[in-house]
Amino acid sequence: MATFGKIETQIDPSEAGKDFPVQTHVMFTIRGQSQTGIVTKQLKNAAVVEIDEKQDNGELINHSNGVVVINYKQMEKI
Repeated sequence: MATFGKIETQIDPSEAGKDFPVQTHVMFTIRGQSQTGIVTKQLKNAAVVEIDEKQDNGELINHSNGVVVINYKQMEKI
């Protein structure tokens, strides 16, 4: 299968990121509200998190397509 120039690179997360592997359930604050979600991809200093859908965060889900990038230092495991 062709990748059309996409280079797949291995991203080594920072020391803080080692506590948040993919599929970790986390809590974080965005726009002043506490949210929860699941880490779907690790980056160097942050993670891509799929937001858990709740009754009061429909607008956030809509604006962010259900995912956000959060710095490891702003997350905690739940």
